[in-house]
Amino acid sequence: MGYLTPPVDAPQRPDSSQDQADENLKSRILYLRSFLLMRTLIGVMGLLLPLTLLLGDGFLFEGGKPRGSLSAYYYSGMRDIFVSCLCVTAFFLIFYKFFERNLENTLSIVAGVAAVGVALFATGRPGGGTVALSPLQEKLGEGLVEQVHYVCAATFILSLGVISYFFGRREGVRTQRRDGHRARFSPRFWRSFHYTCAAGIAGAVAYIALTKVFGWPDAYSLIIGETAAVLCFGASWLAKGLEIDILGSAAAARDQITAGTTEETAAA
Repeated sequence: MGYLTPPVDAPQRPDSSQDQADENLKSRILYLRSFLLMRTLIGVMGLLLPLTLLLGDGFLFEGGKPRGSLSAYYYSGMRDIFVSCLCVTAFFLIFYKFFERNLENTLSIVAGVAAVGVALFATGRPGGGTVALSPLQEKLGEGLVEQVHYVCAATFILSLGVISYFFGRREGVRTQRRDGHRARFSPRFWRSFHYTCAAGIAGAVAYIALTKVFGWPDAYSLIIGETAAVLCFGASWLAKGLEIDILGSAAAARDQITAGTTEETAAA
């Protein structure tokens, strides 16, 4: 079936009967590749968001110095990019494993809800209040909206840090064996990689807290810490989803599902 060919047959839903085995496998391949692609794109968005905000605002709009935080770009020409990226990320975090019952998925849902809060509840206005209040700020008060924003931002970042830690712990116990070959990098490497991302997020949070306590370097400490945390989050999720052989080949996805060597097989 081509990209311009409309589907005419109702797809078979996965079930356990023997006569549907081939159709079930086809559906699982599509689910697995779509799942990994979404996770990869979330990682890409995390890596590109800080750079997009900085360069987009600098070259297309204000053209001045970086703002004090990533959240401050809500008051720039990059507002739509900032809000839309957060909302897309939030939707994925909430629903991509919604029916699983474990701490990692609970944290994913919490992070997703917090991301919505970051997008909807703006940080304080720059320039001493020269920017007009948003309708939500007028309704609830600027101070309360800003407090909700900070709570949501902290919850979002910390939840993602713990999830990255769980990524590392699970990667460490995976087998390096794949169907017919060995994975390029060992489980120990991936465990260290995700642990490093989690430590980077924790370090970014600590950096922000310490610079606020000691007041140096206060001007850009928040955006430096936020950028570091977002980049670590993006790298961890990109690595978790970017399985090139499966994304590039349905046959490879079939082999991995059949062999049961892919962690995401259960989600497919």
